Amino acid sequence: MLRGIVPGGSAVEEGRLILSVQAASTALAPAAMGARVVAFIVDGIVVIILQSVIGSIVPDATIIGGLTRAIILAVIGFGYFAYSWTAWRASPGQRIFGLVTVNAADASTLNWSQAAKRWAFLFGPGVLSSLFQFSGVSAIVALLAILYAVYLLYTAATDPLNQGFHDKQAGTLVAMKTG
Repeated sequence: MLRGIVPGGSAVEEGRLILSVQAASTALAPAAMGARVVAFIVDGIVVIILQSVIGSIVPDATIIGGLTRAIILAVIGFGYFAYSWTAWRASPGQRIFGLVTVNAADASTLNWSQAAKRWAFLFGPGVLSSLFQFSGVSAIVALLAILYAVYLLYTAATDPLNQGFHDKQAGTLVAMKTG
């Protein structure tokens, strides 16, 4: 649900859209880009640690080993983000900064379909890049994955609600608690 006018003008016009959460008394506003980026870095560190511990068990010296390891690491990343978005409404990094990832239409908790779609649009190119690590096109695929990440950051930073391409595709919004 959208709430009325924010002091100084229309909430929508100023990019400070206020969402009312029916299940809680806390109002939500689109999260600031700085908080999103820092939360993402925190989550990245946690996921890298988890992946390093578990990934060290599977050798990647062969093509099959590398592909197996890439798939295992992708499953770990998916589990970390999708579970936290659907169970806690936020990844651990987001929770530190008071952010939540919610359904953009009604601020409800993401369902598994939305979480999977958001994860795929957010991390899919990176996973694809890791699957091509032993091919001759690995550098090109890695470069495309980096350019895609820059595109996601650009689309989020230039949107009035700070929704990136991945958020729009999944129908999600990263918000912060305002009350």
